[in-house]
Amino acid sequence: MTEVRYAALEAGATDFLTKPIDKHEFIPRVRNMLQLRAAMAATAHRADELAIAVKMATAEIHLRERETIMRLARAAEFRDPETGAHILRMAHYSALIAQQLGLPGEAIDMLLSAAPMHDVGKLGTPDHILLKPGRLTAEEMGIMRQHANIGYEILRNSSSPMLQMAAEIALNHHEKFDGSGYPNSKTGQDIPLTGRIVAVADVFDALTSDRPYKPAWELTRAREHLIAGRGSHFDPACVDIFIANWDKVLEIRSIHQD
Repeated sequence: MTEVRYAALEAGATDFLTKPIDKHEFIPRVRNMLQLRAAMAATAHRADELAIAVKMATAEIHLRERETIMRLARAAEFRDPETGAHILRMAHYSALIAQQLGLPGEAIDMLLSAAPMHDVGKLGTPDHILLKPGRLTAEEMGIMRQHANIGYEILRNSSSPMLQMAAEIALNHHEKFDGSGYPNSKTGQDIPLTGRIVAVADVFDALTSDRPYKPAWELTRAREHLIAGRGSHFDPACVDIFIANWDKVLEIRSIHQD
């Protein structure tokens, strides 16, 4: 009998009734056990409710982060001849490349939200340089290039993973695969993947969009430019994916028109 009781306890039993059963003992015990079970169920249900509430609160925080990022991107846009459609197109081009590279869904969603912040540093660029209709002088170009570092300083040291990614992109999207880019002349795999991805997306859309200093390029010409810069300006893998998914590129461009 003792062994049976031990086994029952190991299996999860919390109480015992011995024969002959006393109804005055049986009824209160059953009632107590039912109340205990109801309390355990209520606790589990409450835990589920709290988990759902935390999930909803987290989703709201992420939504506010995305809104903050888009508003900062729009603030930069008001000082820049680039259009709102540009930041949407280049963000979706970036997400397309990331998806085909096999990045996880969470990283792709984060990139889609962070990429529009790539030029937020232009908030610190003087208007006479940012809006100049002609070619910049060497001195003016040096000032213009400071926007990569300025954007990084604006976004760095955030507790938000999304803003951390945006800071990384702002700093690295003008680096070139062969080391001839700026601000730090990084090469190859030393350039963070997000920077390499956004470089392709941003340059393509900038080339195919009107600017005060140039008309939009034909799509085929911009495509040839990417191919020509494969391995020098751009990460070859990112270019290859972009070209291989040309139909999707055209679809994104069609959806997000100026």
